[in-house]
Amino acid sequence: MHRFKFLFVSQVLITTNVCSWGIDVEQVTLVVNFDLPVTVSKETDCETYLHRIGRSGRFEKRGIAINMVGNEQDLQVLKSIEDHFGRRILKLDADDCPLVGHLLEEPGTFKTSFFG
Repeated sequence: MHRFKFLFVSQVLITTNVCSWGIDVEQVTLVVNFDLPVTVSKETDCETYLHRIGRSGRFEKRGIAINMVGNEQDLQVLKSIEDHFGRRILKLDADDCPLVGHLLEEPGTFKTSFFG
């Protein structure tokens, strides 16, 4: 973590939920959720989701979160997150990968998107 945060030696940091709470790293612009947060009882964990995506776009900088969606259960979790926060999550397909960089620069875009 020290090498990532202070020395800028690494540009990629792979973490668990531990880093979703209370870690402030100014240069984070992209968070990828390989799995969407759910509780032990498989309920959508909106609070953990908010903390995860909150790692990007901090300190007045733009950020984006990408959610990997691979099945119907993931889609239901994502729908629950949309409903909970009252925000639409933009769907991107694999062919839309070049748009990710553009989304970081364009004013007024949503902070969260996902690949289906």
